[in-house]
Amino acid sequence: MDKPPKKSASREVVERVVEAAAGLVPVAGSALAVAFATAMGWSYNRRMDQWLDELAVAVSQLQERTDGLSFEDLAGNDDFVDAVVAATRAAQATHADDKLTALRNGVLNTLGPDAPTLDEQARFFRLVEQFTPAHLRLLAFLDDPGALFDASGIARPAIAAGGRSSLLEHLPEFKDRRDWYNLLGRDLADAGLTNFSGLNTMQTGPSLWQSGTSELGRRFLTFIREPTC
Repeated sequence: MDKPPKKSASREVVERVVEAAAGLVPVAGSALAVAFATAMGWSYNRRMDQWLDELAVAVSQLQERTDGLSFEDLAGNDDFVDAVVAATRAAQATHADDKLTALRNGVLNTLGPDAPTLDEQARFFRLVEQFTPAHLRLLAFLDDPGALFDASGIARPAIAAGGRSSLLEHLPEFKDRRDWYNLLGRDLADAGLTNFSGLNTMQTGPSLWQSGTSELGRRFLTFIREPTC
């Protein structure tokens, strides 16, 4: 679908509901400070324009697939407004596609009948803001290790026993980075998103390929994935 024109109905709705979240760099101080603030403001505005345009497109596409979903209704839906503002605040601080996609999907997933509770939605947006893209990829791996190998075109290693770290060592992103992925794993565990004792805990071969996410972790992943409707 083509990107909607500037100030389309969808863009107007999205833009209006995030006005409270948008904060510009103050222009004050020395000439150098003013020049820096101006450049930062321009970069910020460009980033926000791109985010709002892409979010408007996503909402438009969801509207086309969903009966009775009008932009007027969305503009008056406080839950949707909260979601857009929360996602936009997080989007201001990143250019990473993985995180922007997760935030955009999260906004869309607040509209479905199986949407998380408002408290859980707020926490999930905060987690996307807090995590790095590597956190999100590691959690997706833990949810279905085999799927990541298959999607990457990497043969599943034949491992009789070992920790999930033994699988990660076969993936280019994590190979020889044990300290890094152990840190990511602890962060995910501290957030309650995994259900095992650690990436280095010994397991037999078949269990290595089983999901290691908790029920909360699965709900979080569903929240940041593209809606199925």
